[in-house]
Amino acid sequence: MARMHLRERRAQWRARLALALRARGATPNGLSWTATGFAALAALMFLLAWREPPRDAAGLLLLAALGLQGRLLCNRLDGLMARQARMVGRAGEVYNEAPDRLSDVLVCLGAGYGLQQVLPWGAELGWAAALACVGTAYVRMLGLACGVREPLQGPMARVQRMHWLSLAALLGAAALLLRHDALAHAVFAAALALLVAAAALTIAIRLRAIVRELEWR
Repeated sequence: MARMHLRERRAQWRARLALALRARGATPNGLSWTATGFAALAALMFLLAWREPPRDAAGLLLLAALGLQGRLLCNRLDGLMARQARMVGRAGEVYNEAPDRLSDVLVCLGAGYGLQQVLPWGAELGWAAALACVGTAYVRMLGLACGVREPLQGPMARVQRMHWLSLAALLGAAALLLRHDALAHAVFAAALALLVAAAALTIAIRLRAIVRELEWR
């Protein structure tokens, strides 16, 4: 009951925020691109963090986590505002999907190339994460194109990815502040590797669900 009450309060808070932003001229499509701006901020912070002294790097990782959460908030508000104001246009799906995929790629490549400063295979890990994230969205859209229920299964959907990287950034920042630089590098690299593995598992689970539903028809 406490969790349900908390979810209701969060939903009410987001609804009020969406109304307030709409009253000031915001649009769902604008929020979708604002989410990409937050993702670009997070990517830039990840890219710069490992080049700086530990205390400065910790601050940049905290800003990256805030950028990721800002992206998620905008992603929640754009659809909510569209429904509230009945602003669901014919091109709405494009604005809903294209900025999201760009955001995923920016974040993963920023994280990977940033990690390249301390690990020789950081860039490759970032590319793998970007491909896996785009792959989960592709399979979801493939399910819709096949006429089945939207496949949302799997442990590493968009929201989970951003929360996971936010947690990794916070843990990395804490390790840096405690002067455990090597631990910070290892924690963030492991988090990115686990993201790749879990996203690949998500792709497999969704493909299986699509095939099963098609075969049962």
